[in-house]
Amino acid sequence: MEHNVTLKDRSSLVVSGVEHIYSFSDKKVEVRTCVGEMAIEGEGLDMSKLSLDENIISIDGTINSIVYSKERKPQESFFKKVFK
Repeated sequence: MEHNVTLKDRSSLVVSGVEHIYSFSDKKVEVRTCVGEMAIEGEGLDMSKLSLDENIISIDGTINSIVYSKERKPQESFFKKVFK
């Protein structure tokens, strides 16, 4: 799967290679892409397009930041840590 990010005038963002959407609000969007976790922050964010077949999400609004991080790993449960 290919991953691309296209940002036009800080107001129109298209991201391909999206595998999962964790959360979406008018200030923050958190997604998992094929290359890792991505957080998009801004103001007045609105999902204008979501294509599960093409793995594409389009976001309109004022984009203030796009941050990548490593993939989320499942956390060990409290009891599993205690009884190791």
